[in-house]
Amino acid sequence: MNEVIQTINQIAEGIKPLSIAVAGIALVVIGLLWMFAKDPQKKEMYTGWFVNVAIGFAIVWLGASIVTWLGTKTVGFSG
Repeated sequence: MNEVIQTINQIAEGIKPLSIAVAGIALVVIGLLWMFAKDPQKKEMYTGWFVNVAIGFAIVWLGASIVTWLGTKTVGFSG
């Protein structure tokens, strides 16, 4: 059981840096698209994308943090 919990924790810890990189790249690209957009409707669309990426990043980060935290609270976990 400890091996399973350690594996899950390693996956959760590996997702955190990856999510930062993916969200950062997405936010930079969306920011550039927003800056060069001339149509107000497109600017509004890019603003929505920005918010969705930020929310998605928060959900992934929080989920990985909860998994890591629960792994340390599991009975019998020695790791």
